[in-house]
Amino acid sequence: MADKLHTSAHPVVAPPGSSRSRRFFSGPAPWLIPSILVLLIVSLYPLIFAVFNSFRFYNLGVSVEPGGFVGFANYARALGDPDFLGAIVNTLTFCIVVTAVEMVLGVALALLLRERLVGVGVARAILIMPVAIAPAIAGLTFRSMYTSGTGLVPAVMEKLGIHVPEAGILGDPASAMPALMITDIWQWTPFVALIALAALQGVPQDVVEAARVDGAGGFRILSSITLPMIGTALATVALLRFIQSFNVFDIIYVQTRGGPGGSTTTVGFEIFMAGLNSYNIGFASALTMLASIIVGVFINVYFVVSNRKGRTRNV
Repeated sequence: MADKLHTSAHPVVAPPGSSRSRRFFSGPAPWLIPSILVLLIVSLYPLIFAVFNSFRFYNLGVSVEPGGFVGFANYARALGDPDFLGAIVNTLTFCIVVTAVEMVLGVALALLLRERLVGVGVARAILIMPVAIAPAIAGLTFRSMYTSGTGLVPAVMEKLGIHVPEAGILGDPASAMPALMITDIWQWTPFVALIALAALQGVPQDVVEAARVDGAGGFRILSSITLPMIGTALATVALLRFIQSFNVFDIIYVQTRGGPGGSTTTVGFEIFMAGLNSYNIGFASALTMLASIIVGVFINVYFVVSNRKGRTRNV
């Protein structure tokens, strides 16, 4: 009897962390660990490979074996290369313009698709089709549409009295980049619209109705209620589109090959030319690291601004 009382008076205490470990292994984490490890290996190895080779002389046109350590010579060459600096300007111009236009058109389409109109269900289904097309195929399609003499776009321009460049739309430096932007905008605006539509469906209708009762008009509701409530979703999709458009390569390759005169050469195409055309792996790796740094700066600026806005709202 005394032993039983003694046992009940001093219950067995589980070792610290045992319940936490039990929850960890009984949850989904063990099933995710193999996928996470594979993802880390697939992601980290190319990154480490690029970082390591960016500090070496490694040109397959000279030798299949990597050369010696050259320090920051590849980076200095990249930062002093007018072609690479011009590619950065072209890339940022392309990213900013297409992201801004796609966000405006995407939100406008989402607002239209939210209305109960005839055929809106079919329109939603058709809207996703451009996103499902490979960028190279979209580029080839628009290249045929831009071709002088047989293309649809020059024919329409002539009918409207708009001057068509003698070298063709893709052969003129003034029109080549806008033509590429139109291709990207056509393909990715539906993606923005679908994300914005999903965010709009989460806006509480009672808040909107209360604003209408208070006398707020449609524009006032949009600017003061709807857009602020879906602001996080829009900022996220804008960041994704900026990163994706920064790495644009497919449509550049199939439409202009960076021309005419380098007017449409982007960072991604410049890296391709350095690595797979000139076979300078070390220099291409340095270009890759610099491009990653530029994208990383924009991502960090986004998070800093987002955190500040969040703190301001909480205050």
